[in-house]
Amino acid sequence: MTANDFGRLRQWAQWGAQRSVAYRYLVLAVAWLALWRVAGLMQYAPHASLWFPSAGLTFAALLVMGWRALPVLVPCAMAATLWIDRLYLTGTPPGYLLGAGALFAGAHCLAYGTGALLLRRLIRRRATPTAPAVVMAFLAIGSLAALAAALLGVRALALAEMLDPAATPGLWLPWWIGDMAGVLVFTPLFIGLLSLRYPSIEAWLGGLSFQPQTRGRGAYVGKLALSVTLVLGVLLLSARSDGHEAAFALFFLILPQMWIVHTESPLRSAASIALFGTTVAVMVAVLGLIGQALVYQFAICVIAASACFGLGVPALIAQNRQLGELALSDGLTGVATKAYFFECATRELVDAHGQALPVSLIVLDIDEFKQVNDHFGHAAGDQVLVGLVRTLRMQLRQSDLVGRFGGDEFMVLLPGLTLDRAQATATRLAQALAGLTVAGMSRPLSASFGVVGVGDGEPIMEAFDRADAQLLAAKRERHAGTPAAA
Repeated sequence: MTANDFGRLRQWAQWGAQRSVAYRYLVLAVAWLALWRVAGLMQYAPHASLWFPSAGLTFAALLVMGWRALPVLVPCAMAATLWIDRLYLTGTPPGYLLGAGALFAGAHCLAYGTGALLLRRLIRRRATPTAPAVVMAFLAIGSLAALAAALLGVRALALAEMLDPAATPGLWLPWWIGDMAGVLVFTPLFIGLLSLRYPSIEAWLGGLSFQPQTRGRGAYVGKLALSVTLVLGVLLLSARSDGHEAAFALFFLILPQMWIVHTESPLRSAASIALFGTTVAVMVAVLGLIGQALVYQFAICVIAASACFGLGVPALIAQNRQLGELALSDGLTGVATKAYFFECATRELVDAHGQALPVSLIVLDIDEFKQVNDHFGHAAGDQVLVGLVRTLRMQLRQSDLVGRFGGDEFMVLLPGLTLDRAQATATRLAQALAGLTVAGMSRPLSASFGVVGVGDGEPIMEAFDRADAQLLAAKRERHAGTPAAA
């Protein structure tokens, strides 16, 4: 499947998203039945297929659409049962056949509907779900839902006398593995396609975004071609080998899949997983490798599960980067937090001492800032703080370090500046800050400063205490000489 094919799929999905509900239901029904028929072509035992993609579509539809998908899924499952009767010529009476269809549809939808409901509630109970947690929950609940669908499905067909009693006890295992392969391989892709119509689902995917990506199509197609080529090579080798050992080489193809997952978007990665599983299932049937069907089924499940874990890695990296930025920078103003400022300042002092360079420190805060919050609201106070930082950055050098101690108190480390030059800098800052105003105030804002030179070997906290004491003294003098203004 080429990049143009994926582009057409996206266009069809986006076009369909603008159609009526009946049209979307029709597309879902046609897709489900088509996938069921494709799975039927790869059966290696009655009611046991190499993989069952319709299960993945059922699980994805119930996850994204909820119980609104049932008016489509139930008739489709019943139609599949009638189709089975025509394929196997079971001769089941019409009354039994309709009952079997109803039982199978109920078992199939109940298993995956319960799993989807449980997964959604489990994820939404977390205030901020992470991608690894979402993937772990999906793998566990999806596998259990497939197991429930297999057990209930076998029981339903047995009650309707559509199964050979001798084959019933052992049928649940290949049924389960086939359903689980369909869920693990196709559910991520179907969620991605359905999210084009229901974008709200991304809010509980833990940072995973299935938005289409247009960049790097050529490289992506090359990766897909390499993956498919390796699959074909392994399966051809297995077909020509007398032993069964070559089949286990398929497990090593997890490496190209992980490469794709770690370098491409979630939607492209999901498409790659689906293409891998489809290629394996089709070629196993074409090459007559049914004797090792369980090996290939487990390989599909293991590689798909590992690739799903890989989907969460980029989102986790992005979340960790964001958390790191929050820990190092102030959320409102973007300057260094108090802890990070003192950490960086300590390193700067060591470097300056080694080069015999002076270092100065400025501590400042806004005069009568409490009145700004009290009279004009905290939103206006936040605007003042943001404006203050913007002014500081315009007046300072790139090598100067700005941090927020708390409230309206800020710190500026000036590497390479002596005390007199630092005092001149403070004067320049005071003049620039005088231009900050708040609508409704009778006079511009002003700031008080404490400026000290950091002595050789002096800890940064001691220098801060001296500068802070100067700041408090300056504020007392200003308060004693100037009446408060509203």
